[in-house]
Amino acid sequence: MGRRGEGEERKISSRGKVQSSGSKKNLRFDLHVHSSCSDGRDGVEEILEAAVAKKLDGIAITDHDSLEGTFEAERIVRDKKLNLLVIRGVEVSTADGHLLALGIRELPPRGRSPEETIEFVHQRGGIAIVSHPYHLFRHAMFRIPPCDAVEVYNSKYIFGIANWWAKKKAERLGLPMVAGSDAHMAKTVGLGVTIVEVEDDGGNDGGVVSAVLEAIRAGRVEIDGTKTSPAVFVGQTVRWVKRQLRPRPKR
Repeated sequence: MGRRGEGEERKISSRGKVQSSGSKKNLRFDLHVHSSCSDGRDGVEEILEAAVAKKLDGIAITDHDSLEGTFEAERIVRDKKLNLLVIRGVEVSTADGHLLALGIRELPPRGRSPEETIEFVHQRGGIAIVSHPYHLFRHAMFRIPPCDAVEVYNSKYIFGIANWWAKKKAERLGLPMVAGSDAHMAKTVGLGVTIVEVEDDGGNDGGVVSAVLEAIRAGRVEIDGTKTSPAVFVGQTVRWVKRQLRPRPKR
């Protein structure tokens, strides 16, 4: 494996930069994707087809406070026999902002502190990644709790200031650094890719996913990133504003 994505990409160094050898392989993952199971535009199947078309090795469907999309992704990959690894994931709304929880089957309660949420994730064998920190309008954290990694490349940051600040903070704390497209439509899947180095031992998908999570935790990662185009960014912003202005159903 170790396939490269299509189009121009910008590479960002990370702690534990990937070095290939005969017994290792580099896998390309988009670790931050939203489907129509939360606030994404496209369904899970369309997202998976886009991931395969862009030659990703794996993907994490990380809908807001819901595991529905990630379970659906597992089912579709199994039924259609897609050559794609699925990492179970969710973007949790903590008391301080968003946090990606990967590798778990139980939904973390929303509204808890980041530290409590991270402990919940760790107790269930997962890893916790601070998503899009330091951004003013993205339910972002403005501090880095004791997590497993920091998303320092989010493709939707067309100016890059928050990405730069997140990278500086992660470097200062010695934390692994990852990327995510934060895609809300299939066409932007793969704009933020984390390259993960794992042992090439021919294990089953479950064993490979566990190895990927451990490699992220250990910092054996590298980033390929392409910014979301301004036109797509503006379109997504308009849709977000419309959702916020839509009347809420009375309870």
